[in-house]
Amino acid sequence: MTITPSSSTEVEKITLGGETIVLRRVDGHHEYTACEDLQRRIWGDEDIAKVPLLDMVTAQENGGFVLGAFTARDELAGFVFSFPGVTEHDEVKQCSVLAAVAPEYQNLGLGFRLKQYQGQLAAQHGFRLITWTFDPLSGRNVVFNLNKLGAVGVDYVVNAYGVGLGLNAGLETDRLLVAWHVPHVPRQRDLGGGTPVNDIRFSHAGLPVPAWSTTECDDHTVLLKVPWDVYAISSRDRELAISWRHTSRDLLGGYLARGYRAVGLRVHERGAPPTYVLRRGAL
Repeated sequence: MTITPSSSTEVEKITLGGETIVLRRVDGHHEYTACEDLQRRIWGDEDIAKVPLLDMVTAQENGGFVLGAFTARDELAGFVFSFPGVTEHDEVKQCSVLAAVAPEYQNLGLGFRLKQYQGQLAAQHGFRLITWTFDPLSGRNVVFNLNKLGAVGVDYVVNAYGVGLGLNAGLETDRLLVAWHVPHVPRQRDLGGGTPVNDIRFSHAGLPVPAWSTTECDDHTVLLKVPWDVYAISSRDRELAISWRHTSRDLLGGYLARGYRAVGLRVHERGAPPTYVLRRGAL
């Protein structure tokens, strides 16, 4: 691996919604401050998901990436942040901490383009792996990270940051660790087949409730039903959300510990719960 300074060859222009967006490294105090401001806009002042200017500057100057998306008016529309790390097998990697997109630029594909740009630059600088974590009971994030980006869930982290505030209020912060090998070649994953290892029933209030489950299945592909959004459940029934956190910990965490890998999420029509696809040894 070699670490080289930023250059003009790292700048990329894209078009989103008829607007030209420039992807490049964040530079200068005012741009790092804009990254702090954007985090507050998205997650509020109490949420754990914030990275200060000091950490971003230090990472950028020491092999990490703080990559911004800038409008024609040079306003920050989004950014991604990562720093160098080492795997348990002494491989160098980028540890991606967060990806933030301004509300007015969400649902346009900017987050996807920023992650692609991150992967592209990481590969150019000699990295072959990027890892990050996210909530395994946030269906939108599961689809983005596994189905769209093509990352693979490799480990389950219990209560990574303690009981949360803000969006995470009252819930333990379990996270799914994913591995993304770069340069990444997009391809459609086969999410077919598999044996169900749990089921869901619905309460009188229409909320998904854990039903039967097993941790003993040894089939090559297993299917795990989960709610689409644990935070929506938590806003109506905190105890049920906590129950789902422990169910995910037991089932998803248990199968990952046995060598299965999360390769995608099946999303069903007519309100049926989404289903994790877990495969033994898949990368």
